[in-house]
Amino acid sequence: MRSYFRLKSTPEKGRHKAYLQILEGEYAFRLDSGVQPPFETYKNATKELQNIIQFCLQNNKSLRARGSLWSLSTAAVTDGRLIDTKALVLVFEVPQALVNPVYTGNAKKLRFVECGNSVAHLNDSLFADGLSIKASGSNDGQTIAGALSTGTHGSAYKFGAMQEMVVGLHLITGPNKHVYLQRHSLPVMQDGFAKSMGAEFKQDDTMFNAALVSFGSFGIIHGIMIETRSLFALNAVRFIYPYDDTLKTAISTSDPTLIPLPPEAHAVNVDQPYHFEIFLNPNEGAPPNEAIVLLMYETPYDAATYVPPQWNGGESGMGASGLNIMGAIVGNIPSPLNQLAVPFLNSQVKDEFAPYYKRAIIRDLFRGEKTPEKTKTLACGIGMSIANAIEAMDIVFNTYKNNDIVLPLILSFRFVKGTQALLGFTHFDQTAVLEIDALNTTETREFLYQIWHALDSANIPFTLHWGKFNAYLTPSRVRERFGNNVVDQWIASRHRLLDDANVRQLFNNSFMTQLGLAS
Repeated sequence: MRSYFRLKSTPEKGRHKAYLQILEGEYAFRLDSGVQPPFETYKNATKELQNIIQFCLQNNKSLRARGSLWSLSTAAVTDGRLIDTKALVLVFEVPQALVNPVYTGNAKKLRFVECGNSVAHLNDSLFADGLSIKASGSNDGQTIAGALSTGTHGSAYKFGAMQEMVVGLHLITGPNKHVYLQRHSLPVMQDGFAKSMGAEFKQDDTMFNAALVSFGSFGIIHGIMIETRSLFALNAVRFIYPYDDTLKTAISTSDPTLIPLPPEAHAVNVDQPYHFEIFLNPNEGAPPNEAIVLLMYETPYDAATYVPPQWNGGESGMGASGLNIMGAIVGNIPSPLNQLAVPFLNSQVKDEFAPYYKRAIIRDLFRGEKTPEKTKTLACGIGMSIANAIEAMDIVFNTYKNNDIVLPLILSFRFVKGTQALLGFTHFDQTAVLEIDALNTTETREFLYQIWHALDSANIPFTLHWGKFNAYLTPSRVRERFGNNVVDQWIASRHRLLDDANVRQLFNNSFMTQLGLAS
């Protein structure tokens, strides 16, 4: 047996200390010893996970699988028992004979990934094969299953969020049932692949798109089939640019090529834009005169000449988000935070957002997070159409001015192609994600409530990131934002996959109940 149970005597707090969750304890797995062939080890883990489900059913325990506890919401936790998946890190090349002959992608670039792989571990594994993931969040500490299950989006604005690279899911849906699920419209594997692990083979677009972003409620995601791509490099440029009409047009059209690059990056080929992100500091003005712009353009990867950028593992990575920056400077923020402290706070932000021009691969760009162990940080991701982005940012600035209070926070926009996932929060055709990153205080939470209400009052449709602070969501608001038909399809898909009501109850949690998604 690789799995074992350990009692939990203290509440779970999550990576960013964003919540307290009482639970009975958690199961954990030991790393693979290598005694058996890897795929046999994988299948044995499936059996152990089914045994855990069986025990929890018999003893009336709720259950959830969890990754790195990276989320700032309680989407992935439960008051019963958790399964720590971080030791489930196998990565498989796909048997070419089991790939469907009609699959139009490159079968040699398919990888079947066990759920506990962190993005960092997966990046290292793919790098050894000359491959790369297609999209990443701002850092690499999440597990791949946790990242896709909450809609982690990054800023690959022509590709989409991380779940868009997923083409198959191995779901453990009961003590005696597990399925391999893929889209009917994109047949990647033959049924022989499911049979090789003893799983039922299902091909259904709606069911697949429901399960993609389901925050652990569709059973246990044990394996994930992803499409990778050949290694590629990115010319990454971070620089100061006026918050003017040119930048606002680039935002409202999601076109980073409208923004002229600084002189040191004029030689960059802008034909293949990849990443578009801007940061705004409301303590420099609401609105400020300047923004921090982070643009990345694709360029070929040459193994013979590539030199990874220098990086101190204790520092923020080059793709750092506003949340990362707040975590990095928190120890230096003076208290009480008032107008006298604003110049110092602003200088700290500028230091963390220092301009750079680097060429790097995803593995070296989106890594690391400098958040002290005891720091309570807060983040909210608000998805909206790019057409509403400037108006929404104006609302944020006006709300901040009207509060007449100094808050340690960073505003940003990231731009992402819309998702196929039914409850993916990046569901606008071209989604602008307004990020509000701050310390977790009563004042910042109240500020976020004011923003949410103001956006609703302005009739700006918006969604909220499932894995970030989203306490504004209610059953009616979820249905308003995604539509009754989509929510009903998601719930019906869950019923079809978890056809035992007791198993569905097992994988419910308070987060789902509060949103009207439990059944």
